[in-house]
Parts: sequence; C-alpha cells; structure tokens
Amino acid sequence: MFVGKRMKSEVVTVSPEDTLHRAGALLKEHRIHHLPVLAGGNLVGIVTDTDIRNARLEETPQAAPGSAALEHRKVGEVMTRDVVTLSPVDTIEDAALILHQKRFEAIPVVENRKLVGIIAKADVIAAFLATLNIGEVGVRVEVVLPQDTASVLGLIRQLGEMKLAIRSLVLSPRGENYVAFVRVPTIDVAAVKDRLRAAGFLVPGVAEFLE
Repeated sequence: MFVGKRMKSEVVTVSPEDTLHRAGALLKEHRIHHLPVLAGGNLVGIVTDTDIRNARLEETPQAAPGSAALEHRKVGEVMTRDVVTLSPVDTIEDAALILHQKRFEAIPVVENRKLVGIIAKADVIAAFLATLNIGEVGVRVEVVLPQDTASVLGLIRQLGEMKLAIRSLVLSPRGENYVAFVRVPTIDVAAVKDRLRAAGFLVPGVAEFLE
C-alpha cells in the first residue's frame, strides 16, 4: 500500500498572505481541518483549524469573534513552517506511524518540493480496511503459531483442505510465537475453530486475548 494510491490529489490550499478569515471560511466550506500553505508553488507551511481557534483566543476581550483584528491577520503569522511530509512512494504504514506518533490528523504529500496531495487518518483507515477485506462476508479466526514459515504454510494448507478461501492473513508477534489473524468467508466460526483444533492448531478463546 502506497500513499500515492490513497492520498487526495485535489487539495485546498492558501498562501501566507491570505487572511485567517479566508482560511477559516475554506475549512468550513470544504469540511476539512488542514490547509497546506503554498508560496511560489512550493509548500511553505500548514495551517489548521486549531491554529485559527487559538488566534481567536488571542484577541483582546473587547474584540468580537470575526472582528477586523482577526480578519486582517495573515496565515503566515500562525502557520507551522516546519512541515512533516510524505512522498507518494512512502507506504501507508509510514503514514500510520507518523499520524500516531505525532498526533497529526493529516500529512501533506510532496514530490520534488511540489505539493501533490494530502493524506488523512480516514484515508489510512480506509486503506487498512480494504487490505483486510473487512467489507466482505466472513469471520476472523486467531491461531497461535510458532515463529517459522513452515507453521504458516501448514495453516494455509489446512484451510485449503477445509475448502476455505483466505480473505486476509495478518501475522503479529506474541512473545516467542505468532498470532495469525485469518479472515475466512463463512459465518460458522465455531466449526472452523473446532476443525483447526482437531488438526492440532492452537486456537485460543477470546478471553485469552483480553488478559
């Protein structure tokens, strides 16, 4: 999964000389929370709805919301200049990690210093949902496996013998083992678990994952 396939290419932007009033109106009109700031075609900053709210709080107590004091302030006064960016060939995993660690809601995507898109948390979640094939009918089964390729192949062969397609398969480390999270196209999860246990696989109950 790459950022370039999931980013939004049509990006609403402002310049450093635009007023905060105009930036706020654009955020409200397009129902977004971030505006990349461009100067001479290059990304020079980013301004958020939080930046604009903070600017309002900085007004004098006598100033009414939307007053001239705010309307004449420029985006360049409050924007973040040191912008974290991604490229179209960065992975969705990279995007997810940065969004989580930095507590961002969106990240501009640049190529050769030019803004080519923006990717938000919702885009990353949608990418993972598509990869896990959650929208299709099926259930998830958790199987504990030794950390070796043979055990994974054994699980795949067993599911094949059960005539079950694999919607998605994710391996996650758990101590010295893997947990294989497998989505299969059936609604009879109990029968799948029973057959896997009968074949010698360790299929824990849900309670064990909540400990």
